Amino acid sequence: MADSHELPLHGELARLLPLLPVLDAVGQTRHVTAAAELLGVPQPTVSRALARAAAVVGTELVRREGRGIRLTPAAEQLLPAVRRALEGLQAGLDELHERRQEARGVVRLSFQMTFGEAAVPALIRGFRPARPDVRFELVQGSRQRCLDVLSAGEVDLSIVSPVPRPGRQLDSDTLCVQPLRLAVPAGHRLAPRGRVRFEEAAREPFVVLERGYGMRSIMDRLFREAGTRPDIAFQGQDSRTLLGLVSAGLGVALVPPSRATRSAVHTPELGWVELELEDADAVREIGLVWPRIVGEPLQVRLFREHILREEPDALLDAFGI
Repeated sequence: MADSHELPLHGELARLLPLLPVLDAVGQTRHVTAAAELLGVPQPTVSRALARAAAVVGTELVRREGRGIRLTPAAEQLLPAVRRALEGLQAGLDELHERRQEARGVVRLSFQMTFGEAAVPALIRGFRPARPDVRFELVQGSRQRCLDVLSAGEVDLSIVSPVPRPGRQLDSDTLCVQPLRLAVPAGHRLAPRGRVRFEEAAREPFVVLERGYGMRSIMDRLFREAGTRPDIAFQGQDSRTLLGLVSAGLGVALVPPSRATRSAVHTPELGWVELELEDADAVREIGLVWPRIVGEPLQVRLFREHILREEPDALLDAFGI
């Protein structure tokens, strides 16, 4: 026969279990509005759930403090157990999905144009042996477009540069930091130098990517630091086109290191030279961005973890053009 105390305990747990995701979200964000955004529910829903949870455990869990909240000692004591319970449940679901082969599915990935030739194919190729049934939907575009479709829920992950800082809705991690180059025509006055400071070329005509592309934002920053404005000769949407324009003697360009030969076309008159930049901040930080959501699909989590395990040095060349 069951002890008399087991039924009340079971009843308390039954009332508390539906509220665990709310408690966990509040514990992560320390903010009611941010917790509501994380869960995708209205703010009053979170407030009511906190009130119900306080009634179940018999003590208040949050207190108003200015325009925000402060967790009570009771909440601080309870939240680690809530997190362990949810992690245990998620692990059980993942194992169940594995057994039912429900890891099959789609990973939707957005990435900047220059990452499509080598980096993204290499990441997918490394993932396929373990998950051959996972399909990929790929979206290419400017940095801004990649982040827009991620924020709109149209993709699951995004590889961009520069990397946005983690926030309430998006999380991020840096994959590698890549030194940038100055591409100049083969006959340019700087071509024999090998290494230059960015300011030495700041008054040259530049061929650049349009606004919204990651390289454009880095270039704009370098010009601000040099205390001058760019003389823009041409704007485009593809780094290889920029190199073609440089090769034709129409300007210089800030570019990632190129894996290609140093001639855009095979004639004696045309070609470009890539110069190292001595500026310590003439780099681009490349990273992975994903939404802060509850219930991330298993195949997405597995691919995200696969990307984050990659060694930075192994990625640097793949992220060139």
